[in-house]
Formats: sequence, C-alpha cells, structure tokens
Amino acid sequence: MFVLDTDFCIDWLRRKEYARKALASVLPSEVAVSAVTVGELLVGAYCAQMPGQETGKVLAFLKPIGVLEYGTAEATHFAGISAVLRRQGQLIGVPDAMIAATAEVDRSTVITKNLKHFQKVKDLKVVNWAVKPPKGASAR
Repeated sequence: MFVLDTDFCIDWLRRKEYARKALASVLPSEVAVSAVTVGELLVGAYCAQMPGQETGKVLAFLKPIGVLEYGTAEATHFAGISAVLRRQGQLIGVPDAMIAATAEVDRSTVITKNLKHFQKVKDLKVVNWAVKPPKGASAR
C-alpha cells in the first residue's frame, strides 16, 4: 500500500505530469491518504480564491482513494516518533509526523517529495515518485 503525502496530492491536483502518470499506473486499491492529508488539502481549498471550486476538485480527487483514519494507534505511534526525533534534535512538522505514524501503523510506503522530513523517521518506507516512479509510469 502507498500513502500519498499532501505534496504529491497537490502536484496531482496541479496537473503535474509525473503525478498524473504515477497515480494512473497503480490500482486505486493500492493507494490511500491519511485523514491528516485530507485536512491539509481541504484547508488549502478553503483558503483559495474560489473555495467551492477547489473543494470540489479535492473531493473528486479523494473519491476513489482510501482514507486511513487517525485513531489511538496512530496517535500513540506519533508520540513515539515525535519523542525520538525531539531527543535527536531532528523535529519534523506535526502533520508529517502524523502521516508517518499513519503509514507505519498501516505498514505502508509514504509517497512524497519531502524526503528531508520523512527520512528522519527510522524504518519508515519513503519513495519520491517524481524521481522513482512506480513500474509502468515514467517521470519527466
């Protein structure tokens, strides 16, 4: 399973070719987003000049994609990730840590261009589809 980070979703919504090709090359059942990403995408849509139109685009994008809920298991895992990174002086943003926790609980790979943050989380599987697209897709 692949968990799409917010930056990938934004690239898809902005019609970036790599994102369109990559997502088209995997089955809808192979991808999901965290409930945190849903929130981040909707904040962006609500803040847009035309919030109704942008919200519609976000919801249409999300319709075929599974949403991984954020519950007690994810929150507990988030706390562990955040504590380790804090002790190491390697903090990442709260939403990124929450998305990482969601992916780890689900045993999934995070798809993001933000390797700088996500690679700080030990043992988290992270891939940048802009650089290394899934089989069947080619990056430009």
